[in-house]
Amino acid sequence: MSPAEENQPTESARSDGIQVLRRAAAALDEIAASPGQLRLVDLGGRLGLAKSTVRRLLVGLVEVGFASIDDEGKIRLGDRLLGLGSTDDASLATLFRPTLDRLASATGETVDLSVLRGQQMLFIDQVQSAHRLRAVSAVGVRFALDCTANGKAALELLNHPSAGLSDIAFDRDEHTVGISAAGIAARTTGGHIVAISVPAPTERFDANEKRIVDALRECARSLAS
Repeated sequence: MSPAEENQPTESARSDGIQVLRRAAAALDEIAASPGQLRLVDLGGRLGLAKSTVRRLLVGLVEVGFASIDDEGKIRLGDRLLGLGSTDDASLATLFRPTLDRLASATGETVDLSVLRGQQMLFIDQVQSAHRLRAVSAVGVRFALDCTANGKAALELLNHPSAGLSDIAFDRDEHTVGISAAGIAARTTGGHIVAISVPAPTERFDANEKRIVDALRECARSLAS
């Protein structure tokens, strides 16, 4: 056997490495979905892994800067991992901010910008409504795909890889009772899937749905051009 062949990983080692990566990715997804809310035991329960296994996994993530643990034992994404996506997110927010401003002016409601990250939508920018009663989602929070307007719009593009723009998707009291939303998603030249959504208290959303949908369709035309 040559030295090069001796240095090749065995099939078993490759399988073990892939399993570790999958577990790490699953752990990061859970941490991102509940930032600063999970402790070691919570993460283990969500992953269905033994406490000792999760501890070793978490130690590795902390060592490379992908996760951090505060004095109360609560887990967050680490600065190194957050830094990997921050430049892209800032660029997208700058690119789409004029569209958000126009949409907010046309609807009078909050307008959100989010980007697909894994199997969740990450909120990266927002223009808040001037209404005292309004829908507000914090920038940096992640939401599920199947029960949000922006997530459903992104799913449409995932299911139709050749499409560059989605139809308008709706969330009617699904993600949050009392809040409804409409949204569209588009593919950027950089390969990202971004979504723009307009959430509002359901009673006001229902009363102004046509205006919101018309404004989103106009927004879609500008994104497609």
